Amino acid sequence: MIPLSIQIKIILFSFSFGVFFYFGYQLVKKAIYCHNVFFRIINTFSFILLLTLLYFFGLEYISDGILHPYSLFLIMLGFVVSNVIARRKKK
Repeated sequence: MIPLSIQIKIILFSFSFGVFFYFGYQLVKKAIYCHNVFFRIINTFSFILLLTLLYFFGLEYISDGILHPYSLFLIMLGFVVSNVIARRKKK
């Protein structure tokens, strides 16, 4: 069993990483959706690889690299919450 304090850190880190993922995606959206298919593939692969490495380095620091099933759910939840907040700010 993992101590509760580490589980809470993983939950907070995963949610905040989802928010970071949303803002990072907004920054590189033009590079990912360029017209050249070759550059589109390279840019998408690089972006996903970089963010995956950052996430697992963060997990390594927090919990020795233990990945929980709810971690991926919280990344998606952070992304969706950021998207909803950004859309409401635009209105």
